[in-house]
Amino acid sequence: MRRNPNGTDVRVLSFAAVGFHGREWRTRLASTALALATLSIPASAQPTAAFVDLAPDLASTIADALGRGAAANVTFAPDEVRMQAEVVRLLAARGIGGGERADAAKVTAECSTNLRERVCVAEIRRGADRRVVMITRPRDRADDSGGEPIVGIDARPIYTQRHPMLDVADAGDRLLVLTPDSVALVGVDAGGARAIASQPIATARVWPRDVRGRLRVTASSYEAFLPGVTCRGTTAPFTLACADESAPWPAGGLANSGIAPSRNAFSTTDGFTFYEAAPVGSDRWLAVGERRVLTFVDATGHVPAHGDPADHAAGFRQTCAGDAAYVVTDGRSSEGNGDTLRLFRVVDTRLVPLPSTATLPGTLTALWSAAAGAGPATAIVHDVNAGRYEAFHISLSCAR
Repeated sequence: MRRNPNGTDVRVLSFAAVGFHGREWRTRLASTALALATLSIPASAQPTAAFVDLAPDLASTIADALGRGAAANVTFAPDEVRMQAEVVRLLAARGIGGGERADAAKVTAECSTNLRERVCVAEIRRGADRRVVMITRPRDRADDSGGEPIVGIDARPIYTQRHPMLDVADAGDRLLVLTPDSVALVGVDAGGARAIASQPIATARVWPRDVRGRLRVTASSYEAFLPGVTCRGTTAPFTLACADESAPWPAGGLANSGIAPSRNAFSTTDGFTFYEAAPVGSDRWLAVGERRVLTFVDATGHVPAHGDPADHAAGFRQTCAGDAAYVVTDGRSSEGNGDTLRLFRVVDTRLVPLPSTATLPGTLTALWSAAAGAGPATAIVHDVNAGRYEAFHISLSCAR
């Protein structure tokens, strides 16, 4: 719990999530436990009237962050016009002018509820500087309609081993585990998970330093993709055959030519380079591009997204929240003790930050979206302190 200068309380949850794509490993202090989301935002906000009483504190917090004499261009969600007008009026009363000036800050805000509180979050941008402020109030159960879904991040561990893992996929009642050297078939029962069989990846390729790999399972067959190598096999019987050839990878549904030997990035047919892609709707993706720039990709071209740089991104089609699309990305914790996976709601070409986080017990090395975002993403985490790799299913949970 933190207390703002104006007396409002801000609850902060942080979690470690670190990636590498041709960059050095960044070792973090690993968490000792997995903290799942307890601050979660519903898919659609309550009526604006439910938050107008928060406008004075939100305006005060924004004004304190900007400083007297500054200028700001304030934008809320389309259904929060009344809240936007009230915040703009209160900012003007505190000496914060409108957005006509060239040095005006860009303030993007949204209000909603979590399990315990009503929350208003504002992202303040001035040039390259970015700051997020938040104010909360206890949720009034008497006035709660109870009909809006609460959406949060859920991380479920599925497999752990000492040796490096690149990807894990469900194969019926078993798991397939991809490493730089092999594909293993793992049985899962009440007693835990145990390797049943393993097939080596036969190739003369020399892997890049930060080798990446992906699995795709179809009925009783599967494919394993590595830089410049494509393997195909069956689960019953358990077989594997590899060839030194590049093929398109299942990268969140975004078309690509695979990863070439000695590389760790994908390329589209028009030459756009990316590391991961999060599906955010029909024929639209949010991709992690070069220099960690989040970029919307569709048939019309590439549009830079508004948000912090990220090494990883996964997309979710959350059926309990209607047609809303959500994205989880990673980022460094403000406390400096790790990185965080953060939840965003996608509104057109804008990422609306939501105060929902989870803590992973180490360094995030891969985050793969399910096809069309219709299932859980797969996260691979390296716990440096424990000396192990752990696979998680990352999904969104809903409550009412």
